[in-house]
Amino acid sequence: MKSPLSLLLGLLLVSSAQASPSSDAVQKNIVDYYSAAGADRASPRMQAALDALASQTRDATAPGLLLANGSFSDINYNDVPEGGWSPWAHTQRLFTMARAYRTPGQPFYGDPQLRGQIESALAYVPSYYGVRTIPNGNWWFWTLGVPLDLGPTLLLMKGDISDKVMNDCLTTLSWHIGGNAYSKGLVGPAPTGENLVWSSFTHLCLGVLKDDAAMLGSVRDAMAGVCATTTGDGIQADNSFHQHGAQLYTGGYGASFANDVSKYALLTRGTDYALPPAALDAFANYIADGVAWSLQGNYFDVSAIGREVARPTTTGYNGIASLLQSSQFPSSRLTDIRTASAQMLRSWQWSLPPEVAALAAISENAAVTGAWPSGHQHYWLSDYTVHRRPGWFASVKMFSSRTKSGENTNGENALGSRQSDGRFYLVIDGSEYFGREIWPAYDWTRLPGITVEQKADTANNLYGTGTRSFAGGASDGRNGVSAMDLQPVGSALTAKKSWFFFDDTIVFLTNSITLPGQNRVETVVQQWPLANAASPTLRGANWLWCENVGYYVYPQSAALNVTHQERSGTWQSSAQATTQHRRAPHS
Repeated sequence: MKSPLSLLLGLLLVSSAQASPSSDAVQKNIVDYYSAAGADRASPRMQAALDALASQTRDATAPGLLLANGSFSDINYNDVPEGGWSPWAHTQRLFTMARAYRTPGQPFYGDPQLRGQIESALAYVPSYYGVRTIPNGNWWFWTLGVPLDLGPTLLLMKGDISDKVMNDCLTTLSWHIGGNAYSKGLVGPAPTGENLVWSSFTHLCLGVLKDDAAMLGSVRDAMAGVCATTTGDGIQADNSFHQHGAQLYTGGYGASFANDVSKYALLTRGTDYALPPAALDAFANYIADGVAWSLQGNYFDVSAIGREVARPTTTGYNGIASLLQSSQFPSSRLTDIRTASAQMLRSWQWSLPPEVAALAAISENAAVTGAWPSGHQHYWLSDYTVHRRPGWFASVKMFSSRTKSGENTNGENALGSRQSDGRFYLVIDGSEYFGREIWPAYDWTRLPGITVEQKADTANNLYGTGTRSFAGGASDGRNGVSAMDLQPVGSALTAKKSWFFFDDTIVFLTNSITLPGQNRVETVVQQWPLANAASPTLRGANWLWCENVGYYVYPQSAALNVTHQERSGTWQSSAQATTQHRRAPHS
């Protein structure tokens, strides 16, 4: 009798039983994937997924929203892309509508009215995104954003829309993205790292639609290549991830990368365009030793998401999707990946899209014992340390002359200049910071663990490569030590910092602090968002116990300064285009 996990592969990947050079097999895999073909519609996660898909489709087709010419009444099609772009919503909605049209178990499946609406909206795409449209503004939306939605939408609707609409959309898609996965497209840089993966997906869909074996071969080669370690953008030899140069992005670009590569493995499985076993094994090492190690509960370590801390919707979705998808193909790390998947599902509280909900339901039925990794790892190529024990997670983020302190792109991360100055991140269930979206109320001049010069522009958007070469760590796999010679970007401050990690204790040391002038220097032990403003604390002259964490200052003559305050802020303070307000007590 088949095990529950092997049954899942038989249900969702029925088209992969025999290898085929034809793009038809890939197309069937893609349609089966997005429609969760063969999955149990009665499972609670699938029911929630189908309800969410139906709700999103109702929103996209609300009366008065889709006009007779195929445009949406609330979209400014003359908008110039910057950090966002209003017309992107057009193809995002189309992709949602196409998935609903193909997905059984909810009311829009095969609906003729919805089919007509999709065809009408597709017919409008060349009006604002056609071959006569001259791209301006942010290149990403023109070359990657719109194609990532348009390609799979066309695949899902193939055979159910007119040839003219299909051909017009294929013409504009081809014009914008170029002839192979390595193309920089009409605008933008040559793709690397996650940008190359995104480019591969746009060309995967175009290659299938055009039955272009050469294009599909370039996609396979590009995807196999990004699974190998690199000194540029992508997976590093220590299983961290870099993008936009030598900066840590395992939980940002690297999380999207993990989701997309694992998805590609399923979409091409059993065809001539599948990833070879060596590439799958290399990628699985990144999932097990990079992605899983940077997750706790439902969220990535804030130190691993780069500028994306400014996004109020940041969660670990890419983490859970990549873990679940990676648990479906053979690799030497399969047990580790399945164990982490099961653990993350225990706390995941939001709906998942049907294709991922199907994997989640089967994973839960497989009765795998869940557990996060435990031990100690130093990622020497990213100046990043992770220390884990069952029930809690800690990390330190440093930088040196080999790494970048961060970035401010598209107006994001306007206050994060201190995030690599020895930032210490400690969480128990993982939701302490992200769960209540406290980042707008955070004091970005006092990040935990840092030694900092307090001045008017302490928290700003100034980033760069470090000037000091000494930063690193050592580990026996269970415990470890990290240290850095600190000189922050934009400050004359210097200091020597070290951290010693043991079973239930972490020791910070800071010495040799120098700073010309009169500005105040602080070494911050912790900035903790209290779960309750009245949370009980116990303290002495040089120690404090608060919310299951104890703090002790040595030597005993040193003073422990504690402030308990309520702070407020807006997402706009981090240059996010919203006026959401958050209030959170801090200690």
